[in-house]
Formats: sequence, structure tokens, C-alpha cells
Amino acid sequence: MSSESQQPSTGRREVRALVVDDERPARQRLLDLLERQPDVSAAGECASGDEAVRLIRESRPELLFLDIQMPGLNGFDVIARVGAAHMPVTVFVTAYDQYAVRAFEASAIDYLLKPYSDERFGQCLARALAYIRTQKREEQSRRLLSLLERAEQPAALHAGAAPARHLERLLVKVGGRTIFLPTQDIDWIEAAGVYVQLHVGAKKYLHRASLGELEARLDPERFTRIHRSTIVNVLNVKELHPHSHGDYLMILKDGTRLKLSRSYRPNVESCLRQSL
Repeated sequence: MSSESQQPSTGRREVRALVVDDERPARQRLLDLLERQPDVSAAGECASGDEAVRLIRESRPELLFLDIQMPGLNGFDVIARVGAAHMPVTVFVTAYDQYAVRAFEASAIDYLLKPYSDERFGQCLARALAYIRTQKREEQSRRLLSLLERAEQPAALHAGAAPARHLERLLVKVGGRTIFLPTQDIDWIEAAGVYVQLHVGAKKYLHRASLGELEARLDPERFTRIHRSTIVNVLNVKELHPHSHGDYLMILKDGTRLKLSRSYRPNVESCLRQSL
């Protein structure tokens, strides 16, 4: 074989990596970055937690890039289903805000906060490869179990190490970009399946989170639940009108009319008093 046909060798075997993310552009970005790495090859890609569990068990990749927020089985569910002791070295891919990331810093080997730079990816990959080559399996298992315990306590996970800090910004995906949306700009929020719809003036944004998650993280002196499917920014409330059976009609400054359920009325009145 001629020297021209030989490929340069690093002297190391290739590490097989699996990419799990429900969004195709996010998977492709990771695959493109991995393709540039001489010591890593793609073992596959998938878009759901169920498929991730199957591929981890069947193909046994050594490295896993795992999205946290997915419909159906999320990233934590995947770990619980496979078992921490049987997981590949795992890098979490997340759009959680900077406060929540503290939980990952405490319990994860490493993470990628969307959107991330090529340089950040390189740092993350280097750390993951170091774990693989030193075979720190027990430490990997311990970290994953710790993260699962945090996942079972949503307030601790989402607020990270600063539970007293309320959510000030949301990372919202709009087309192929991510915007940083100040929560104070949100007029009201409504449930939309596995998403919520954020109403900001005349604009609407879909954001993957539950209404309960946001209710726990938003400033309770500014935001309050008025219905099982609605949260409102009380600073935008203009009027309250009796409706029927103890319910009220809430009118916002822009004219939006929302139903205030009687079971939420005491909380709303308390929040309105605090905002005066």
C-alpha cells in the first residue's frame, strides 16, 4: 500500500458516539462536529428517548450526547430505564438557563448549553474522552445517580444552587435561532400540550416546559396562576369583572380577556395586593 493511501493514525482506537436529540438541526450540528474528530466515530443518531434506550442496549456506544428535554421519555427517563451502571459516558445537551446549569456542574460529567460554540464542544469532548480512557465507570455511575435524585426534585434542578433567584430569562427557540426572552416582558402564558405558549405583546412563542415548571420558577409577586391552563403577569392586569359561579373575567391592558377560576381567586388577589 502506498504512503499516499494511508490515513494518519493517532495510535488510539475510535470511540463510538451516539447522538440523541428530538430536533434534527441539533443532531446534525453534533454529527458535523464529531466528523472532524479523528478519534471519534458516530455510532448512530435518534430523535426519541425510547429509541435511545434501544440503541444504547443494542449498539453499546462508549459516548452519548443526550438531550434532556424531549417529548415522551426525557433524558432523565433514559438514564433510569437503562440504569446508571450501564450508561455510556454521557454529555448532557440542554437549553436550561444558567441557574439550572449549576445542578449539571455538580452532578454531570459535562454538559452543552444550547447554543454552544465549537470551542465549548471541544472542551466538553476532551473531558468525556478522558473519562472513557481512564475508565472511571464508578464515578460516572455515581454522578448519574446524583443527577437522577436532583431530577426527582424539580425545584432543586431548575433553580440549581440558587433557589432564591427567580427565573429572569427564558431561552426560546425561534426558527433556527435562540432568543433570550426577559420574563418581565411576558404578558401571559397558556398550556399547549407538552409546550407552553408565551404571549409577549402581539407575539407568541412556543417553549418546551410545563405550566407547573414555570409557575415554580417565576417570581410569585409578578406571575400567578389564574386557571389550570393559564398564568398571568399581574402587572398587565387592568380589570376584574364578576362572571358566573364565582368565576371572574380578567382583562389585560391590551384588551385580552382571560377566565379567572374561583379556586385561584385568593392567590390572584394576594399577588395583586403585593404588586401595588
